[in-house]
Amino acid sequence: MFNFFDELKKIIKNEKLIEKYNIVNMSGKILYVEGHTGICQLSKEIISFKFKGGVIIVEGKDLILNELMDKTLKITGEIKKIEAV
Repeated sequence: MFNFFDELKKIIKNEKLIEKYNIVNMSGKILYVEGHTGICQLSKEIISFKFKGGVIIVEGKDLILNELMDKTLKITGEIKKIEAV
């Protein structure tokens, strides 16, 4: 099966740039995440999760979290802001 991030890692010389987490924001409506290590906060306006080295905070409206696999999740809704702290 094709994995976009695996293909990208083959091209990029410095893999340390993309080893912590991977995020794809699709039109501000769907956020696909690889590499999370746990959920910190969950509401319709804010979803935050841990990754190796920090926390990602997603702000928006009518946010819904779907955990696809152990370290992979999908957030849907109106995504207004994504911040790594």
